Amino acid sequence: MKSINIKFENNIMKLFIIILILSLTGLLSRAEAQNFTPVTTGSFVNDGGASRSVNFVDYDNDGDLDLYVSNGKRFGQYPFMYRNDGGQFFRLIATNPFNDSLPYDGSSWADFDNDGNLDMCTVTWYDSISVLYKNNGSGSFTFLGSSPIVTDRGFSESCSWGDYDKDGLVDLFVCNSKSSGSRNRLYKNLGSGNFARIDSGAIYQDVGYLSRCVNWIDIDNDGDLDIFVANESGPADYMYKNNGGGYFTKVTGIPPVSTAGSSWSSSWGDYDNDGDPDLFVANSENQKNLLFRNDGNFAFTRILGDPIVSDNGYHASSGWGDYDNDGDLDMFITQAYGPAGVRLPNLMFRNKLMETGTASFEKITDGEVVNDLGYSYGFAWADWDADGDLDIFTARTFNENENNSAYLNNGNNNKWLEIKLTGNATNRSAIGSNVKVRAVINGTPVWLSRTVEGQSGYCGQNLDLHFGLGNAVTIDTIRVEWLSGAVENYTAVASNQIIRIIEGTGIIGIQQNGNVVPEGFNLHQNYPNPFNPSTRFSFDLAEAGDTELKIYDGLGKELEVIFAGSLSAGSYTFDFNASNYPSGVYFYTITSGRFSMTKKMVLLK
Repeated sequence: MKSINIKFENNIMKLFIIILILSLTGLLSRAEAQNFTPVTTGSFVNDGGASRSVNFVDYDNDGDLDLYVSNGKRFGQYPFMYRNDGGQFFRLIATNPFNDSLPYDGSSWADFDNDGNLDMCTVTWYDSISVLYKNNGSGSFTFLGSSPIVTDRGFSESCSWGDYDKDGLVDLFVCNSKSSGSRNRLYKNLGSGNFARIDSGAIYQDVGYLSRCVNWIDIDNDGDLDIFVANESGPADYMYKNNGGGYFTKVTGIPPVSTAGSSWSSSWGDYDNDGDPDLFVANSENQKNLLFRNDGNFAFTRILGDPIVSDNGYHASSGWGDYDNDGDLDMFITQAYGPAGVRLPNLMFRNKLMETGTASFEKITDGEVVNDLGYSYGFAWADWDADGDLDIFTARTFNENENNSAYLNNGNNNKWLEIKLTGNATNRSAIGSNVKVRAVINGTPVWLSRTVEGQSGYCGQNLDLHFGLGNAVTIDTIRVEWLSGAVENYTAVASNQIIRIIEGTGIIGIQQNGNVVPEGFNLHQNYPNPFNPSTRFSFDLAEAGDTELKIYDGLGKELEVIFAGSLSAGSYTFDFNASNYPSGVYFYTITSGRFSMTKKMVLLK
């Protein structure tokens, strides 16, 4: 009888362990899927409107990503411009071009006069004028009202900068979508803020379709920028091969332009890590999306049966981004303008290439980022808090009066690298330049590829290049293929840092041994903030020195010394656990040599 009881107890224990393992597996799966936390405080998620474009751009040259959001209500709305201050956004109001009320749609930023400041074009619908602003630096802009980009009225959906003739000046493509008979426009940059409309050639000859989105991308890896245009409501999309010398040939008879749909957004990215850009097309009108694998030399294979192309929906914007930093590109898709009065969820698909060795996608179903209903128009990935992972901001427009939304990436232990490019012979914004990174991830050498784009999906832009690196502590090689034709290689670069590469100069902020040497002293905003109970501090030291990091309460009483000792020049992070402290406002101070800075944080329990 005793042996029977023991066997019974053992079976019960095994059953309990199995149930526990299954439960934990489910929890871990949900934790991995719920990788984002909605942002609920701050003006940038509490400003409502008919929001359209999302552009993360460093307009004030302070090293972080600011945020521009266009608004497209029929009789005009003000756009939103937010200055990034340590991961916190503050809206600018009484400054051109942010106090013009027009029916804005897509926007694209680039340094079109190569003076070191990002300039801006935002196009409009309803046969209104578009706007073109030169950034003068110091927060001021000049409206170029006599430019043909402004005076050519139309029903324009989006625009994008790209240097098609490789003369070091970015040109502009504008998509129009009023009705049959409309024509897209290509403007050549003549220098000094002057532009000429190109009224000949393959692009000019295409008339009559509803174009939504344009991508400048080197489809065939021949060193110049080709063009892809997504067309709405039935007609085939456009593809133009750049022949050099400013001439294009229309590409026909291949899968991306022989498969018609109601295309709103197109995004190019090397999702299978084979070295060439692949194409994702987001379709609206309750249609399925499209994925095309680039096989080289304008040959494509349409991917069928994968979850990423299995859902019917009202898809608006799309974008590739490695949100889990594992070394492959994932996909986020917004939805808008479905059945009247019905709010829609956005979609996220995780790439399993680095996990299984095969590029295939898993649909993410848990978490507010894919269950927060509304009408989401444009969106962009961006590491706006500079912690090494991609966050999400979506422009919303339900009833033309919906607050926008933002989601902070909770992160993981995977490595990462972020690169900012500055061109010299190439246009200053380095648009069209390609960066390839080689790293050993999970024991396997992998080449990752990213391109600087004026628009990466419908109404979305971020000029910074983000690479997830899995467990790679060191990058073997960074290969920069500048649009000018110059190629630069850098070896043995440490992961987990943000760097700038200047054409012909090299990497700024890195010694030959790969150690980070910041250009200045800085104390970053703690993350997360507010927090409970743990948070992380990051700071940069431009020189070696005796350093202290301390915590104070709201009355200025010293509570803890997080670190005290000598540190060499570099970037550092320290974690703080406030389990023993009550909710409230606290301060943290860094002192190193003559440098001292204090910032505020909030503990919420």
